[in-house]
Amino acid sequence: MTRPSMFRRIYIGLLIAAGILVFGTCTEPFEMESTEYEDILIINASITAESKYHEIYVARSFASGEEQKLISGAEVQVMADNGDSFQFEQITPGTYRSTIPFAPIPGIQYQLNLKDENGESYISAKVRLTEPTTVDQISAKRILNEQGEDGVQISVDGTAAAANSGYFRYEYVETYKIESFYNPQKELVVVSESPPVLELRDKEREERVCYVTQESNSILIAETNNLSENRVVDMQLHFIERKDRRIAIRYSILVKQYALTSSSYEFYRTLKSLSSSSNLFSQAQPGLIVGNIENTGSGNAKVIGLFETVSVASKRIFFNFDEVITDNGIRYLGDCEQTKYHISDSELFERVQSGNYLLSGVDPLDIVSIALKNCVDCTLEGSNMVPEFWIEP
Repeated sequence: MTRPSMFRRIYIGLLIAAGILVFGTCTEPFEMESTEYEDILIINASITAESKYHEIYVARSFASGEEQKLISGAEVQVMADNGDSFQFEQITPGTYRSTIPFAPIPGIQYQLNLKDENGESYISAKVRLTEPTTVDQISAKRILNEQGEDGVQISVDGTAAAANSGYFRYEYVETYKIESFYNPQKELVVVSESPPVLELRDKEREERVCYVTQESNSILIAETNNLSENRVVDMQLHFIERKDRRIAIRYSILVKQYALTSSSYEFYRTLKSLSSSSNLFSQAQPGLIVGNIENTGSGNAKVIGLFETVSVASKRIFFNFDEVITDNGIRYLGDCEQTKYHISDSELFERVQSGNYLLSGVDPLDIVSIALKNCVDCTLEGSNMVPEFWIEP
């Protein structure tokens, strides 16, 4: 199942209040002064320099209280000036995937062509693949943040290869190891409801150790044009409080660094400013969202969107809790109490039958303990399969 990208989630959310946003195209920017809801097509088309199946997202603005409007039935293709053409097919409402894997070629111009479900046509500006960058270092260090919280700050250093190309956007994927609070080797199974009977059986799957993966969900951008060199140094990406479960055992983060054009950078910068609650619902117009996609049809359909082909660099790090937090202080504790019952107790039967509790331990003489299921079964939060990239120290 395809997951919406960070960018798609953010700018669809912004357009809940589409009546107070300001927007435009790269050729005819305009401002919308009405506070009434406007129907706007939203396109997110970021093609990276990776050879893979690329995805483009298409939706419409929606009024407060409405469901997201993910577009079905659109026709989507990317054209290259060397004659190549890449078709995209719908895989879920709002998500269109290329029918073949491909990677943009340096020096070649690419253009998005799209026809929406109403037959309106849209075209992007022609764009070239941005110059490559390098991720020099990812660091994890203990700090006190501005709120006085003790934890781990994740930062990145990056370098642009070409002059005047110091515009960056970042995403990250974090994966962390968790352990259940209890590790029983057996489980309680309902074998009869009338009369109520529970039976102890050997567990058949791993529920003690799991791995959770989460993607970043904010716009992270940087630029170096006011600096002496095309380098980003100690760019703060993420802060994790020391009692957060994510860093309690072992943690990994994959950082992706995208090389932007100046116009793409301005698009993301404006979008980021609008994503703050203080701006989003303000009557003051915070700025113009300037994309590079326009309506070429005869109608007056409105569109906000960005089509880009971007170079990407990435790097991954791992660390254990005690490698960064070295004072042997408190880490994640959680709240997982267990309750003891005789195996024939009717209340025990009711709790196990509800599906909310699992066996957490077995004592002699048919005494068993139960706890909330998320305290026993880590697969409720993550996967019990070790990721291919995972490395233990």
